[in-house]
Amino acid sequence: MRRTARVALLIGVTLSVLSAAEPRAAAKPVTAEAAASGFRLPPPTRTLLKNGLTVLVVENHAIPLIQIQMLVKTGAAADPSGKEGVAALTARLLKRGTAKRPAPQFAQEVEFVGGSIETVAGRDGTLVIGEFASRDVEVAMSLISDMVLSPAFGQEEVAREQRLALAGIQALPDDPEELARQAFAAWLYGSHPYGRPVEGTKRSLAALTRADLAAFYEARYAPNNAVLAIVGDIGATQAAQRADKYFGPWKKRTVPELRLPEAVPVKGRKVLLIDKPDATQSQIRLGNVALRRGDPEYFPLLVGNTILGGGFTSWLVEEVRVKRGLTYGIRSTLDAQRAAGSAGIATFSKNQSVLETIQVALEQVRRMRQGEIPPEDLDKARSFLAGLFPLHIESPDALAGQILDIELYGLEPDYINQYQKKVRGIGLDAVKRAARLLPLDDLAIVVVGPAAALKEGLATLGPVTVKPAETVLEPAP
Repeated sequence: MRRTARVALLIGVTLSVLSAAEPRAAAKPVTAEAAASGFRLPPPTRTLLKNGLTVLVVENHAIPLIQIQMLVKTGAAADPSGKEGVAALTARLLKRGTAKRPAPQFAQEVEFVGGSIETVAGRDGTLVIGEFASRDVEVAMSLISDMVLSPAFGQEEVAREQRLALAGIQALPDDPEELARQAFAAWLYGSHPYGRPVEGTKRSLAALTRADLAAFYEARYAPNNAVLAIVGDIGATQAAQRADKYFGPWKKRTVPELRLPEAVPVKGRKVLLIDKPDATQSQIRLGNVALRRGDPEYFPLLVGNTILGGGFTSWLVEEVRVKRGLTYGIRSTLDAQRAAGSAGIATFSKNQSVLETIQVALEQVRRMRQGEIPPEDLDKARSFLAGLFPLHIESPDALAGQILDIELYGLEPDYINQYQKKVRGIGLDAVKRAARLLPLDDLAIVVVGPAAALKEGLATLGPVTVKPAETVLEPAP
């Protein structure tokens, strides 16, 4: 999930019962000097409530704020067939009224103390994100626990959020970049749950009922399927006590196991051309199934991806943008998730240079797969990743996200402290080995642009399927 898809998660330490929770040293902001020399954050305090809720606390008293993030370890991948969008709509409805607080009252109480609460569903999980002044911790805990434990799913609010979500789907053809992103996932993954639009389709979303939301909530929202991360200006013991006070009444329940099928890579090349006759430039996405987030090859491929197209000095930027001026922006992508992932390239170009842009980009992939990697490029990529990482944990919300990622993806407990060491330790042979995962001859390709001008050229890459922008994400009747 980023902050929309930023399902981020955390450092594991020894589990303890609430009464045995011990305070830990507070996490300090990561300075530039500390980043350059390496740093070490204390592990979060971990508490397991009697109902199965895991509570993770990191103290940071630099600013009087607290970040409270609740991860429910189920997302849109669990949407039942024909009910795509139910996880996302359920998440939207959490803050639209509870059993005790109608929607207007809930919003007013959040606004009164200057707090903020967001909810978002991704493929693998659902996040509730709250930020409040530390003095308002009781208010924050009361509001967030109320929305998670007892959402109302009022019929009027359900209808309202349903209309808003439908309006977003109907506006998708006017956003070629987002249309390309969603269409690429569908084109690549096909019938796999990762290929379904998180927000649903017009047909599936319109058919959802209040009963569908309530059933999804009852099946998937449980303390033993959730993690609560609290980061900021609060003591670890106090935070654990507040968590027990407000979330302790949440009843443990059996959560159905979600078994996702293997994602099948594309064989050969297939092209989806989404027709937008009035477009003067085209969005381009290409790639294939790669690896899941917990795969041992993740770090070598991350470094290789950075060399290829992960920074301003990457091969793709140099060859496609700087030397040839075919685009203003191009990047290689590594979208590693819990059950599968993809590697690919995202860019845009003038219509007349779409084919050339794709061909030049694929030549850089070929170079990478053949192991033509100068040592200086490897050094730059490792330094870039190691130097950038502190920015991903410098704020309470970013740190909470990283903590939750560890939980969601089953990463090693000391992931945050080991990140820079792992990146700097990736050798050339490891990158060359992982580079074979970068797609070249087997590709799913999506282009959003005028079909009349593009189809003939794209046909040289593989069979072309043309679909109108308005219906590309809708299932066949």
